[in-house]
Amino acid sequence: MTFYLSNSKQVKVQGQIYDSLSAAARAFGLNSDKVLERIRCGWSIYEALEIVERELPSLNYQSRIEEFAAQEKIKPGSVGKRLSLRRKRIREWLNLPGHSPTRHSNALIVIDSEGRTFSSLKEATAKKGMHRSTLKNGELKLVKVKKYAFESEMSISAESILLLCAHPNLRLKDDLFSSDGHYILLDNQVLLNLFFRNTGSNEFIAFASIDGVTLFGVRCAVKGYGILSNSILFRNATSLKANEKTALHNLMRGCAKQNWEMFLNDFAKYKMP
Repeated sequence: MTFYLSNSKQVKVQGQIYDSLSAAARAFGLNSDKVLERIRCGWSIYEALEIVERELPSLNYQSRIEEFAAQEKIKPGSVGKRLSLRRKRIREWLNLPGHSPTRHSNALIVIDSEGRTFSSLKEATAKKGMHRSTLKNGELKLVKVKKYAFESEMSISAESILLLCAHPNLRLKDDLFSSDGHYILLDNQVLLNLFFRNTGSNEFIAFASIDGVTLFGVRCAVKGYGILSNSILFRNATSLKANEKTALHNLMRGCAKQNWEMFLNDFAKYKMP
């Protein structure tokens, strides 16, 4: 099915052409704002106009929730809140738009002419003191939200941890290289401490530690990033001190992982030569 991103364009529904989404909504006896909001949240136009029934989350997704809840010894009903709070924390740290696309790959955000982002048309029009009709003259535009690994995963992957260290938006932080570092709350109340060192030429190294133990460093450049090969993360377990083993175990807990070998292999893919 085709997805429509603007209310100002003509749309074709069941062979009939309408001047706009609002016109199509009125023709089907529906509230136009409600239809537009559904489209923004990833519904197809046929679902938004209630021509076809909206597809509910798959049983596979529900089974993943139940499995994760059992693993973490929490109620299935609290999984959604936990994942939502985690996504919010990560998006705030990375200066990403507040709207979090979970199961909808075509979720949208609003951007104004000055480049500021808003999670919805309602938020944008309220903060800017304008009417939705200004969307037609180009003052506001809807764009797809890029979907990252942390948006859909139950446990936190190595990819998401490295995103905390190397996302391009981090370069926009005025206090990135603060000597105090930065704290990111992972799952199970585990605090990940990040320190960033400027190495010049628009490059930096991020050091990740837990409980005062630096577990790995990530070299970040414009062309990419990788984990330093001498990181504690890659050392033989028999050579680790007790506090280093504890810190690694807490990192695994913070990522809600169970299998130690698979957990380390996940990071090994990003190891620098």
